Amino acid sequence: MRPEFPEPAKDNTFPQLLMISDHALSAAETIFRCIVQSTGGDKILMPILYPYDTVGSTRHVAFDTAKPVYTADARYCHVSHVVADTDSWEQKTAQALEELAAEGLIRCYVKNQNLGFTIPYTHEGEEHAYLPDFLVLVNAGSAGPLHLILEVTGQKKSDKAAKTATAQSLWIPAVNNHGGFGRWAFQEITDPWNVKKEIRATISKLLPAVTND
Repeated sequence: MRPEFPEPAKDNTFPQLLMISDHALSAAETIFRCIVQSTGGDKILMPILYPYDTVGSTRHVAFDTAKPVYTADARYCHVSHVVADTDSWEQKTAQALEELAAEGLIRCYVKNQNLGFTIPYTHEGEEHAYLPDFLVLVNAGSAGPLHLILEVTGQKKSDKAAKTATAQSLWIPAVNNHGGFGRWAFQEITDPWNVKKEIRATISKLLPAVTND
């Protein structure tokens, strides 16, 4: 009997497409992330920690770069400059984060450049290391600080979808289940000129009491 896809299937779709390894691997990765994300209640995900250098620090960060930079406000950023990968997105995001810090909503931030902070993920069957754009420490009153991984997204690409899905559905739950590294959350920003509004909305959703402290 010829296997059939459950309805609705897209035009010209047929089971043999899964014999193409890239399609099969991508499908398997997506299904796995969805299963994990939909499994509530039990803390089934736990992180595998590096045996050495488990906790990183910005204390000894020093490197040279030929990329454009934004001079960070030393009151809110431990690293002197924000390295830009685009013409203006990182600079605008850093400026918005410093304004939020001046308001007291966040404590500090750093651009994730040469910090050694990566999130492992797989894409089409190959292992990669995802480097999120920013790490932000959010003020959360008596609840303690919230570590917010901030990704500023441009053009949508399949590997970017795999990165953000892994961070949201696997890495964040695992580190929060561990409980030894504080609370973590992930946010993807699609418009750097709307960073403050989007971050405020996310913080209000995650920590409703923050704005009232």
